[in-house]
Parts: sequence; C-alpha cells; structure tokens
Amino acid sequence: MEIRVLQMPELLPALHLVWEVFEEEIAPAYKPEGIESFRKFIHYDYISQVWQRGNLIFLGAYDNEELCGTLAIRPDGHIALFFVKKERQGRGIGRMLFQTAYQMCRYQLGVNKMTVHAAPKAAEKYRHLGMRAVSDLCEADGICYIPMEMYVNGDMPAHQKKRSNVPWIALGVFAVILVFVMATCAVISRDVIRARVQDGWDAYGYKGRDSGGDGEGWGSYEGDEDGEEADENSGGNLTGISAIQEYIAGDLPYEIENDEYIYSGEGMQSAMIEFSVSYPKITGLADEETENAVNEALRNTARETVVRIYEDPSQEIKERVLSEGNPLLINYVSYKICYASEEILSVAFDDNAYEGGQNYYAQHLRTCNINLKDGKVYEVKDIVKLSDDFMAKWLETMRQEAGNPDFLSELDLETMRKTLEGDSQNGVYVANFFLHKGGIEIGYDLNYAADDPNDLKFVWVTAPFTFDEMEDYASGSDFWKYIRK
Repeated sequence: MEIRVLQMPELLPALHLVWEVFEEEIAPAYKPEGIESFRKFIHYDYISQVWQRGNLIFLGAYDNEELCGTLAIRPDGHIALFFVKKERQGRGIGRMLFQTAYQMCRYQLGVNKMTVHAAPKAAEKYRHLGMRAVSDLCEADGICYIPMEMYVNGDMPAHQKKRSNVPWIALGVFAVILVFVMATCAVISRDVIRARVQDGWDAYGYKGRDSGGDGEGWGSYEGDEDGEEADENSGGNLTGISAIQEYIAGDLPYEIENDEYIYSGEGMQSAMIEFSVSYPKITGLADEETENAVNEALRNTARETVVRIYEDPSQEIKERVLSEGNPLLINYVSYKICYASEEILSVAFDDNAYEGGQNYYAQHLRTCNINLKDGKVYEVKDIVKLSDDFMAKWLETMRQEAGNPDFLSELDLETMRKTLEGDSQNGVYVANFFLHKGGIEIGYDLNYAADDPNDLKFVWVTAPFTFDEMEDYASGSDFWKYIRK
C-alpha cells in the first residue's frame, strides 16, 4: 500500500470515490438538504480551486495504482474529507492515511492540533485513532457532525484495535458553512499557508464568511445570504475564474486544445520545486505564423511566474531561497476561456505560487486578449480612452466592488492613469482586462508589500462594464469592431 499526496489529475477520481462511499454509507442517514450541501461542496470546480490555492491537501492510498481511500486536510490541521472504499474497509487503510496526515501536521504544516467534524457513525473510529469529542452532536444545513480534536505533540499514540460492527466510514465535514454571496465583481482574498479565509472575497463575486470558531473555515454550501440557491445562470456553484460566464461562438474555424508545462525537481535535497502550468493551444488558424504568435503569447502569459522565480529569478528571489531552511518554488496555473469568437480570444489565468518559501505565497490574475487575425495582444491602454470621465467611473466602480470607499486612495489620478497605461509602480498595480458573456472587466492584479497599510487583502479587483456602457470610453482600436454584443 502506497500513501502519497495527490496531484491535480488525481483529484477527480478521488472525488468520485468520496461520492460513491458517501452515497451508499452516509447519505441514507442525512436529510435531503445535507446531501445537497455535501454534493455541492465536493463539486470538482470548487475543490480544484481550493486545492490550487493550497487550502486543501489530498492524500491517497494506492494498491497497485488502484485508489482505495483518500483523506483531505487543510493547512490548519482540519480533516475535510476522509473515505475508504467499502470493499477495502477493515484493512488498516484508514489508519495509514490518518497516520500520514498526523505526521504531515507535525513535521510539514507545523500545527499543534488536528480537528474534524465527524459523521456520527465515524466518531468511534476517530476515538480509536486518538481524537476526542469536544461537544455534543451538532447540525448545520442538514449535516450532522460531532466536533473532535487531537493534539499533535509527538509520535502518534498507539491505540488497541477493537472489533466493531461500525464500518470504517470516516467522514469529515465542514459544519460551519461559508455562504457565498453573488456580486458582479472579481476579487480574490489573499491566501497564505495555514491561514483561514477571514471575511474575505473569493474570486468573481463570492464573499466568504468565517465564524471565527477554532478549526472552522471552508464550507460546503453555496448560495445567497438567506441560504437560497443562486440562479443557475449566475455561476453560483463555482468559484474563482470558473465562475466567469464565458462566451464561445459557434462554428469556430479553429480548435482550442489544452497544453501544459510540467516540471518537478524530484530528488532535490535542498528545495521543493514543482510546476504545473496549463494553458490553451490554438490549432487550425489560416495563417501559421499568426497561430504560432498566438500560442507563444498564451504560453508566455501562463509561464510568467515560472520564468520570474526559476528560469530568470530576481536577486530578491535568489536571496529568499538562500535564506530559507526549506525553500519552495511551486507554481500551479489554471485557465478559463472567457471569450472566443472568430477574431478575438480572451483568457484568464489563475496563478498560485510559493515564491521562495512557505511565507511567500502569492496568487495572481493574469489575462491574455489576442486578435486571432494578426496575433496582436491587446492591453488596457489599447482599447480604452483613459479620459477623466472614464477614470472617475472606473474608480467609482472599483470601490463599489471592493466595498470600501477608500480603496486605491493612495493613488492620485495621474498615477492611476499611468498604471492603466502599463506602469505597474514596481509591480504593485498590474492592469488587466478580460471579456466575458456580458461585457468586459478592467482592473488590477494587486501585489502590495507585506507591510503596506494600503493593502486591503485583495489579490485582484476588476470593475465590470457592459459593452453598451463602454461605447463612450472605447478607443478607435479595431478590437471593438470584432466584439459580438
């Protein structure tokens, strides 16, 4: 039996295993509301975003490449999912997964306590593993659970095995539910290893609320504040760039394929290096030279962090690596085709990285907007007349989306205009935009210094405009004649 950390291609099989065991063993005891809450929580689009941001680590138990069980744990030591296939239960697989998670908490995550919201049928099994209940049975959104904990302060204690009629179905569920609120902005909270989301914004219009309770954080329910399910057209079950409502024209004269850059510095003793960067690849354009230029631009945008922290690192990155006891150079990038017509392609990239060490976690929004006729890559300054009227409207909308009238108050009008023209002020205000089904979003990828008092903990903020609203501000670029309203 091999226990290993799962990589992104292994997430979907793990979630299938989770649902199969849950549906057969756990769901019969749940209310319909609880079953639906759990189903939404393990939706791949949501879990993959959480995983990419480093807020969930999946372990898998493999027997000759067959996945037999999985355990997902947050960086703060909270067990989120823990399932073993029914036909494999009773063979010690669950204990091996738990022991691996315990050692990870002790030596890698540096936490002193493991927690879980255990399904009632699994509570006895957790007791045998050394955990103890900290309160009576609780319920939230139809999900019943018993809060349990275990201190991590040495080798995992041995517990005598007892025969039991209770099957091994170890389920950890998040009992405090984060309610995601639909909005029209695109803002992501800054995620730092071991940090829980605290009253921050999740990507593209979801605001997460953390209860502040110990060991609680990410939830399993998505809807509006009143607990009602979001409209199916609003992206209510999705987060991050996945929630962008894309526009894909029919009968496109080209194909969009997935490509990726994968590198792992396996065997290295001094540093952990791992890159998994995905990006689209276009085939079938009439002009081969243009096709090559388009694909080069997409690849370069996706690999920007890899180049910056590894292939051509700055002196700052070099000094970080040299000063860290356990250097980390990790980059995971996913993408979303936001808009695709015969002439224009707009792509958003969700970039997550450890840029030298565990205290240097960064998340970025990157975008690439290309003319498929000539390979031109558009920037904000190419498509918008940065007049005083536009700047006033844009700033007002940005502040509305951030929910703070003082957002960006550190910038005067001329400096702000320069940032939208491409002067990022040493990388702090990176201007970008993307198209989508309903219009265009224009804003910043934000990279404040750690001690900057102006940092409101947003990773990126964009202001939405419909195509009709942009008519007064659009430049004379050929870009606009290709837009399908």
